[in-house]
Amino acid sequence: MRRSPVAVPSWPTVSSRALALMAWSVLAVGMGCSALAAPEHEDALDDSLAAISGGNILFVGNSFTHGHEEPTLSYNKAAVTDTNGSGVGGIPGIFKKLTVQAGLSFNVCLETASGQTLGWHASNRTAIIGQATWNAVVLQEQSTTPLPTPRGGSPTAFTDAARTLRSLVLSKNPAASLFLYETWASPTGVGTQGYPSGTPGLQAMQTDLRDAYFKASRDWGFTGVARVGEGFLRAVDQGLADPNPSDGISPGMFNLWSAQDSRHSSKYGSYLSAAVLFARVTQVDPRGLATGAGSAAAELGISATDASNLHRIAHEITTLAEPPVGRGPTRLPVTRATFTGAVTAGTPANLTGVVSLASLTTAEGTFSQFVGATAQGITGTNTPSAVGVAPANANVAVSGLGVHDGANNLGTGHFQFGTSFTAKTRFFIVDSTTTSTTLGDSTTVTLVNAANQPVGTWSLALLASDFTPSSAGTTSTALATVSYTSGVANITGTPPGTVQSKLGAASFSLADLGVSDITSVSGATGLRLSSATLDPNVVGLYTLP
Repeated sequence: MRRSPVAVPSWPTVSSRALALMAWSVLAVGMGCSALAAPEHEDALDDSLAAISGGNILFVGNSFTHGHEEPTLSYNKAAVTDTNGSGVGGIPGIFKKLTVQAGLSFNVCLETASGQTLGWHASNRTAIIGQATWNAVVLQEQSTTPLPTPRGGSPTAFTDAARTLRSLVLSKNPAASLFLYETWASPTGVGTQGYPSGTPGLQAMQTDLRDAYFKASRDWGFTGVARVGEGFLRAVDQGLADPNPSDGISPGMFNLWSAQDSRHSSKYGSYLSAAVLFARVTQVDPRGLATGAGSAAAELGISATDASNLHRIAHEITTLAEPPVGRGPTRLPVTRATFTGAVTAGTPANLTGVVSLASLTTAEGTFSQFVGATAQGITGTNTPSAVGVAPANANVAVSGLGVHDGANNLGTGHFQFGTSFTAKTRFFIVDSTTTSTTLGDSTTVTLVNAANQPVGTWSLALLASDFTPSSAGTTSTALATVSYTSGVANITGTPPGTVQSKLGAASFSLADLGVSDITSVSGATGLRLSSATLDPNVVGLYTLP
């Protein structure tokens, strides 16, 4: 059940012309965060969000907050209070400088510990976090903890700790604002957590992080999410940041990640992080921030051009509509299917010849009005196989809605629908595997245009667990069973048809690919599937009513 949001501070909301800001009377903190008055400041980002103009703000996190290397690590440390006495400035130090540039008055404090989770802070730093003096608190979770469990995360631990810390802060100051600091996908993180390499993996990991942070924010009534990680991906998508620093930085681009480990932020990533946090917390448009001598950008060695682009991205990310609240996840396994043609009834049905897909059932309902994809440019490790007549070649092996076609061990293939997509579009993949194995094959899905070129960086890493659940040696929970009568021996058996296979399917939406603005993918007409093990019998779409 979704929890009701807690009351948020009654600061003035942003008007379309001016931002009326007010100062708070707050208690002094022993470590040096004292009450400050905030001047009036005219600016606007979003009429629906409250703006914070000053007061005592605490940043809680690890090295993704305090910084990993110079110049971020010690930046502006004299102007902020490190409550653990480590003497770091980090991203809070940059945030402080940006607020000064904007004419705002904040006491900035940080409570950070390298490598630690929010659960650790909740167990070990309650004396600092649980003080009545905090007007705003920003929480940053360890970089992989919010990820799905199959990706090495512990989402329940994340949400439990976020809830605990939120309750602690509000128990001391019910008027405090609490923000979640969405961290970023990284080239190293993509590899260690089992995502595909390159930009598709970054997008897939970021989508999982985004979903986790927004779910926690909505479930427990946080003031909002600072979408830092999505800012990183937007910089990549716009050709400003190199998505693969390991092969050298492309001319005209910068590296958002540390050159030491490709996981922590570089000075560019740290500056972008602070700019997004600044925009989200204060609701002041960062595009007006100075970039010349004496500015945070100049002191960090970031050019005026790069800083202006980072300011613009921070503005764009902060003014994005929140991901839609649906009826639960739309990346759903298919739990039932019906077929027409050469079908022998049973549990599951047995496909014995030329067969077409008639309906699919997911947690969202049962659907039958399908648009099938025409396959193009399939590469695979084996010859395609089929029930009945073998397809002429790989490029026709997965066309239309005929389940008798199949591409064995797809490498990469494009699947064109010839239609535009909407928020109600649901894509599906019907996959086959031998009875002796577990249903589902991990694959990367990328949006492509009519020329089979990627549209932005919108990609999704489907896991085996996203498909119809059916364990090795079990067929009863499969969508159907099938005995291939042509193709390679390891699929068909000797004689052909003696090795039985089973069918499963997964469904997903544009939101699962990270798309929140449909107009941003108006050129998309198809999908690219990449997998070393996927055998896609049918690729198609349907539309929710």
